[in-house]
Amino acid sequence: MREIERVDLGLRLKKAEAHIQDLEHRIAGLAHLDSNTGLPNQARFLDRLDQAILQSTRQAQKVAVIVLDLDRFKRVNDLLGHPGGDDILRQVARRLEGSLRLGDTLAAMGGDRFMVLLPTLKEDLGAMKVGLKLLESLAAPFQAGGEELQLTASMGICLFPQDGMESTTLLSHAESAMYRAKERGGNRMECFTTTLNLVSMERQEMERCLKEAMQNGELQMFYQPQFHMDGRLSGAEALIRWNHPLLGCVPPTKFIPLAEESRLILPIGEWALREACKQMARWHTLSSIPLLLAVNVSAMQFTSGDWDACVVRALLDSGLDPSSLELELTESLIMRQGHEDVRPLVRLREIGTRIAIDDFGTGYSSLGYLQRLPITTLKLDQSFIAALQVEPPAVSSEHIVKAVVQLAHSLNLTVIAEGVETEGQRDMVEMLGCDGLQGFLLGRPLPADAFEAMLESMTQMAFLEGRRPDL
Repeated sequence: MREIERVDLGLRLKKAEAHIQDLEHRIAGLAHLDSNTGLPNQARFLDRLDQAILQSTRQAQKVAVIVLDLDRFKRVNDLLGHPGGDDILRQVARRLEGSLRLGDTLAAMGGDRFMVLLPTLKEDLGAMKVGLKLLESLAAPFQAGGEELQLTASMGICLFPQDGMESTTLLSHAESAMYRAKERGGNRMECFTTTLNLVSMERQEMERCLKEAMQNGELQMFYQPQFHMDGRLSGAEALIRWNHPLLGCVPPTKFIPLAEESRLILPIGEWALREACKQMARWHTLSSIPLLLAVNVSAMQFTSGDWDACVVRALLDSGLDPSSLELELTESLIMRQGHEDVRPLVRLREIGTRIAIDDFGTGYSSLGYLQRLPITTLKLDQSFIAALQVEPPAVSSEHIVKAVVQLAHSLNLTVIAEGVETEGQRDMVEMLGCDGLQGFLLGRPLPADAFEAMLESMTQMAFLEGRRPDL
């Protein structure tokens, strides 16, 4: 080979090597970037946080970590699809970047969650000021797919060195504070504290125990009887109870929100539905009383995408007639669903399942919604029942209850009064036209064997009186 050819080949090899090295650098860089927003990812963020901690230690300055999570972003994906959701996330990223200082870092944590690093802070208040700017940057509506959307976010803030000495600890603590912001309704920021850390640890331990509760047989179904206005038994509302070997009876107000946050409500809710349907099918074989089974549906179950299929499976496996099942959804949940979101309700109503709005009167119902949705029952919230006989009479809920009953009956809906605890309340709801009631006056929640004993007693009593128990 001639000398000139060897030189030319050498130059081309060097160019190829340089090109390969350039590609390797680019690939390495992409490995630390979020593919949708182009922001640094969590690995790059933690690396920069480690550097900021070292520098802060030398200069005796503070570092802030912020975790920001968009509220109810699943609804955006449901409305626009994932391409539209990705577009919104890119818009969010640009707005957040515009609220930060030169030298701050905005990173994508995955999904609809972002992280912010504020190095070289001189005062704690500086992190709060930046947090407010971030929330304010999301206030204006977003545009995508021909839709105008309003977004809010929940934000958690923690500081080095008082809230943690390592990058992973700081990020975890900022997440804990963010979850507290969500628990308090969203569209706000919370700062990490030692108390918050203890709450987080308790939550993790409770979640671990709850995961084991189903396997260990600690969950049990109770049944609160429901009655016609003349005192005849009409059905039962199925309620979950948790009896832990060390903690004792854990209140539903404590473990149900935890189950929803951890998504454990999905397997627990399906187990409860199947268990209750099997139990009611058994009771139908023991008594001629046409009992109706009411089962609560959580927001997580409603939006899971296949909860109507779970209902159908539970009915088929138990043999319970669909018309004997009433699914209870809270007013605030059902009223914030879009037109497409309520199709499972329509499908279930078509096979005969009843649909009830629970805690009616505490949300923001539209009269148009009540007419369009496949609802069969309104359950008046117990706060209205408790306010029926109060002084002065001007603050009584009597006129509200009367108006709701008249409205419901005009739409051919059944009205159940919840939380009836006194004879006076019972007389009032009967006078106002309610169709049924439940409450401690006539029956507290009972385990299955106790409810069955009550059912057998009522059936026998009706037989001795010479009448059918369902008449």
